[in-house]
Amino acid sequence: MKQRIRSCVAALKRYNYDSLLVSDPINVRYLTDFYPADGYLLITAAEELFYFTSFLYKQAAAKINLWQPVISNFSESVFDLLADKVKELNHKAVAFESKHLPFLEYKTIHNLFKKEGVSLVKTEDFLEKIRMVKTRKELSLIAESARITGETLQFAAEIFDAAMTEKDLNIEIDKFMRLKGDNELAFSSIVASGQNTVFPHHFSGDKKIGNDFFLIDLGSKYYGYCADLTRVFFWSKMPLLFRRIYDTVRKAQELSIGMVKDGVRAEAVDRAARNYIDKKGWGKFFGHGTGHGIGLSVHEPPLLRPGNKTILKEGMVVTVEPAIYFKRSFGVRIEDMVAVERSKGKILSGDINR
Repeated sequence: MKQRIRSCVAALKRYNYDSLLVSDPINVRYLTDFYPADGYLLITAAEELFYFTSFLYKQAAAKINLWQPVISNFSESVFDLLADKVKELNHKAVAFESKHLPFLEYKTIHNLFKKEGVSLVKTEDFLEKIRMVKTRKELSLIAESARITGETLQFAAEIFDAAMTEKDLNIEIDKFMRLKGDNELAFSSIVASGQNTVFPHHFSGDKKIGNDFFLIDLGSKYYGYCADLTRVFFWSKMPLLFRRIYDTVRKAQELSIGMVKDGVRAEAVDRAARNYIDKKGWGKFFGHGTGHGIGLSVHEPPLLRPGNKTILKEGMVVTVEPAIYFKRSFGVRIEDMVAVERSKGKILSGDINR
């Protein structure tokens, strides 16, 4: 934790900020291992930490020896206490997480700070950029989450019955992941059958799967670290067009995975898959990025998409998930998790059902 705090402090000093107001619970967890978080962390350039929360979290917050908890009561809100502390510290420039601070809360804090002559400075992905490169411990937790998720795909294949609905199978795989990993999942699992596979974020419903094909997109959590895998299951002989599309997506994914290594730009990984799908004539049916970073959040930087100049570094973990979606027909998406290493990418999710 202390190294993470030091990295944050170094960034604060680099930008001449007096402190950073952390409102995203995941970022609070990253810096302090406090979870669940329902409050605001102020981390200063002097490496001091103050956590502002309510009486409900008083005892839990007191167990963290990295910070000084500041507890609100009926007479003073968390925001009043925050403004008082910033005034006491004589801070003039406090950075905040623009993606994670709701407008009403921003407005309240801004008005209180303004009275004290304090500027509230917008930042974007301040801590997420630090989180991109994982430690050896984080990589092992992510790999275990990927293993559990891969095991869940095997479990789905074993228990599948044609009479099941999408919702039936969804419930079973979610239960399996919760038993094997954290009680909380990385995201709401997707079981999409037939024409529903054309919707990338389909909500599993009461449609019977039958003996046709279906897609599963799922991810466990293991000590807070996420996984994200997608596979297509086909029980009967694939029609010629389906086979052509499936083979195209799989080859595109192989080309992108082959690009994943230290020093490569994120856009180059995306381009490898996109160019191949374009060459095969299906480019207009691939409308999202090729992948994204993954860690404590299921979607985090770096994003593998056109125009992203971020340079991949050893220790990052990304998904690689090219796809082709035919409206009112079917969709194919194959997704794996890849750790960035010096000379090549390491597939964390194995070769299960690929």
